[in-house]
Amino acid sequence: MFQFDTKLFLLLNAGVNPNAGVEWLAIFAAKFVILAIPLYLAKLWIAGGQRNRLTALALVLALILAGAVGYVIGAVAFRPRPFMIGLGHLLISHSPDASFPSDHGLAFAVWAAVLFMTRRWAAAWLATALGVLVAWSRIYLGVHYPLDMVGAAIIAVPVAMLSLWIVDRYGGAMLMPLEQLQRQLLRRFAKT
Repeated sequence: MFQFDTKLFLLLNAGVNPNAGVEWLAIFAAKFVILAIPLYLAKLWIAGGQRNRLTALALVLALILAGAVGYVIGAVAFRPRPFMIGLGHLLISHSPDASFPSDHGLAFAVWAAVLFMTRRWAAAWLATALGVLVAWSRIYLGVHYPLDMVGAAIIAVPVAMLSLWIVDRYGGAMLMPLEQLQRQLLRRFAKT
């Protein structure tokens, strides 16, 4: 399995003389497309309504849970990034931490999974497309293997299910203080 992963990585990785336009796209995707997630969260929250805000809450909870699961897996079953073992070509600087699972991959996969499970089809497909773009970019730039992304997608499904289960049972109680905090902040800003 790891041999296949390595071969696929070398096939998708940039190579010695990458095309400048493709390199720019990969760097942009790897560094900035992740901002789509907080922008979408803000859109949900500002749009208001219980369904939107509970979806935002489920997504935030899923992102937190996914980050925790990813951290534990990386600590228990450390896999070095390709550049740490001299494999492929690295086009951006990155810390030498665990490769599996990809944090970016987890974030996009969780985002898509929560949206699919809440039947927000258009947004879910957009999250999936952006996630595939980011996954490709991180492999192309030399910081992840393909299985780091596949693993992230697999982990995201039960994490999203757990998050939605928690929000289904306790979401109303969790939402009330957040909305109260929002009202207080808005009143405070309106006074200044």
